[in-house]
Order: sequence, then C-alpha cells, then structure tokens
Amino acid sequence: MAITDQRVEREKRRRRENRDTILGAAEAVLLRKGVSAMSMDDVAAEAEFSKATLYRYFRSKAELVFEIMAQFLEAFDERLGAVAARPASSREKLRAWVEASLRLLSEKENMTRVFLLDRSFTRLLQIFVGRAGESGTAVEQNFLKRIRDKRADMNDLARTLLREGIASRTFRSLDLEGGVMFIEAVIEGYFVEKFWSEKPADLEQDIEHINDFLWHSLCLNDRDARRKK
Repeated sequence: MAITDQRVEREKRRRRENRDTILGAAEAVLLRKGVSAMSMDDVAAEAEFSKATLYRYFRSKAELVFEIMAQFLEAFDERLGAVAARPASSREKLRAWVEASLRLLSEKENMTRVFLLDRSFTRLLQIFVGRAGESGTAVEQNFLKRIRDKRADMNDLARTLLREGIASRTFRSLDLEGGVMFIEAVIEGYFVEKFWSEKPADLEQDIEHINDFLWHSLCLNDRDARRKK
C-alpha cells in the first residue's frame, strides 16, 4: 500500500473513532440529562473534544439524537433479520422474535425509555420530521430516510413472519398490517408498563408470558382449522 493510501486509511480510521467517541458521549449525556437539558457543550465536555471538533461531525443536537436513534433501529433490524432467516417453524420464530426484541430493549433499557417516554424527544421528532419532510437539509433528509427505511425493514420482517405462519396454517388468517401493529404494540406496551411498575422485572418470565400471549392470539386453533375445511 502506498504511503498516501496509508495516510488516507489512517485518517478514515481516526474519523470513525472520533465519531464513535462523540456518539458514546452523547448517549451518556442523553441518559443522564434527557433530551431537553442535553447541550452540545455537554457532549463536547463528555467526549473531551473541542466544540469546533464536535461540529465537524454533527451540526446540531438533533443530528446527534437521531443518529443514536438510527443506530438503535439498525441494531434492532439486524437482530430481527437474523431471527427471520432461521430455518425454524413459525412458532419457534415467533418466540425468537419476542426474545430478541425484549433482550435488545432490556440491554438498551434507558435509551428505550428516552425514545418511548421522553416528551422532549417526541417534540424533537415531530419538529425534525416536519422540517425534513418538507424542506430539510440534505443531512436531515438522510437521517429521516434511514429511520424510515429501518422501520420499513422491521415491518417487512414482521409481515414475512406472519405470512409464513398463515401459509403453514400455524397462524389464523389475519390482516398483515393489523398483525404487525399488534405485535409492535404489545412489545412497546410491555416497556411502558415496566417503567411504571414497582415490581422488579423478570425478563425470562416476561419473554415466556408475552410469547404465550402472542401465540394464543395468532395461532390457528382446532376449531378454526375445522371451520376452514
């Protein structure tokens, strides 16, 4: 490799490392202070970078917050994609789907709380989507596309799971869009309830309870099967 190429690679690596450091610092500040109180000064101090360096990578707090959200959704999509690709029965895939979702959300519990319950984040999202959807900058448009694409990918995976279950006569016939919304609502609702509950969560037990609930909600029981003959 030529010296010039080595320098280019070193610079690319340095920029990736700096970017990762900034995102890690932003996530720490976000969890500690919340969206409304978080500032670019806080992130710069946490990352031990100058503010000028910070702005070379992210031009606003909104960009930082939505990059964290985009990476969160990408991690979610990756795990659910691995579940969907397994050579397993629809029932096994449903359980694996619930388990993968709850484990990731538990690993990222504090961040999940920000995305689901922080009203400042909701307001920021509404402003961001409104601006980027109409006349946002190229960066804003790109963030919005990434987030929408990942949401769409996750919904496509859920539709595939349901479609396979219906085709194999494991799941009852149902509207796919309604089914996707139902599964998402159950999993997200679990974390909202978990936030307000004073009882310590038992993840293993909760995985089984939610899987059992979804299974009995979606499965094609004997009476339904006889009716379809």
